[in-house]
Amino acid sequence: MYPKHKFLAMSEIAKAKRFSEILRVIILQLGNDFQKAKQEYELYADWAELPIEKRIIGKNQAQLIDLYKTFRSEAGLGFERDVYLEQEPGDRETAINPPLPYSVLVHNLRSAFNVGSIIRSVDCFGLEKVNLSGYSPEIDHVTLKSAARGAEGWIPTERWDSPMDCIEHYKSLNYEIIALETGDQIANVADVSWPEKGLILVGNEELGIAPELMEQATLKVTIPMVGRKASMNVAGAFAITAFCLRNKR
Repeated sequence: MYPKHKFLAMSEIAKAKRFSEILRVIILQLGNDFQKAKQEYELYADWAELPIEKRIIGKNQAQLIDLYKTFRSEAGLGFERDVYLEQEPGDRETAINPPLPYSVLVHNLRSAFNVGSIIRSVDCFGLEKVNLSGYSPEIDHVTLKSAARGAEGWIPTERWDSPMDCIEHYKSLNYEIIALETGDQIANVADVSWPEKGLILVGNEELGIAPELMEQATLKVTIPMVGRKASMNVAGAFAITAFCLRNKR
């Protein structure tokens, strides 16, 4: 940060640019911990003697994002996709096709970006729901919302205390339990005869699907690797699977 006297002597445009940069770092680093984000921001706001309309005391997380947008606008800066959490230009008001009776269970994914990307793919390929369990991030995590690009606002999501409870619920509705994993003796995702209804299991980025969940699978699918790597990013793998499913159905 600049010496205070130098900062106060800056033009309003320059000040807005500096505070847009500060807020961007705070938002992306502190994620959904709004209280810490607010405390951090207020330290800078006090130092810079910002007026009340540029403070966030008594405001919520959405208003923090709005303040970031205000600073960007005042600084003459453009659209910032990794922080803006609203519907993108070009999004439709309604889906082209109704969702297929397929959902996904996201268990113990540590990356909020991966979870948000999966939510976006659920929308893009017309599936019905995202289920979260374990330490998968909460739906209001800033990075998750950034990756989901607004899809988290209309794709149904549900948090389960136990992934087994989720699986048993879908079994009671006659859904097939489909594990997306790596392995030589697993069906190629491009060649699968997809059942009428299914719950797709995706697992941890490093460890994959937990063994006790794999045991519940009635169908296992994989994406063959032809390069040197044995696996790919879980969000990318899910997107390929969802495309294959939609293409066959």
